[in-house]
Amino acid sequence: MEILVTIVIVAIIMAVAVWLFIAKQGDADFEFMVNERTEFIVIAETEKTATFSCEVAFVNKGSQDGTIMDAFPRHLLPYEQFDEVEVNSRMELATALRTDNYFEAVIIPKGTGGTVIVTVTFTAKTGNIKDALQNLYDLSVDMPIDIVYQIVARTPWYIHKARMIMTCDEINRAMQAKGTAKRED
Repeated sequence: MEILVTIVIVAIIMAVAVWLFIAKQGDADFEFMVNERTEFIVIAETEKTATFSCEVAFVNKGSQDGTIMDAFPRHLLPYEQFDEVEVNSRMELATALRTDNYFEAVIIPKGTGGTVIVTVTFTAKTGNIKDALQNLYDLSVDMPIDIVYQIVARTPWYIHKARMIMTCDEINRAMQAKGTAKRED
């Protein structure tokens, strides 16, 4: 009987030791630093459209490498709030530029990070884009943009989001400065 109790105690101690070893390994922990993003600038304009972009850094603060499997921006401008424009947004890695609105999965080692480019296009429903964006500014309409991202690491995958705000003041400044600021790719 003593041998059985000893075996059970040793098995419990080994199970706890293995669990502690696994738990100590940690996991990936991503953060998109939306509060430190660059200002939106105008990168293209026609009579009906204006396209803006900004850069957002991210970091894997965890103790393990992790993979960003998917990521996309979700702009939030319901027509009840402002109905003069259609909005489209996309996001891409600064190191893997794409034109097909597909986010290329990327492994991010622990303690490192990267940058994404968020692009937002406003299209005037009627009239021209300058008037529509001036009305957006006059009405003080800001637009939240969620960066939604899926992470795969040691633990099961998860989806998280970080919110940034594209302000009407920022849009107005970018429209005023569009002749002087150009993003270099």
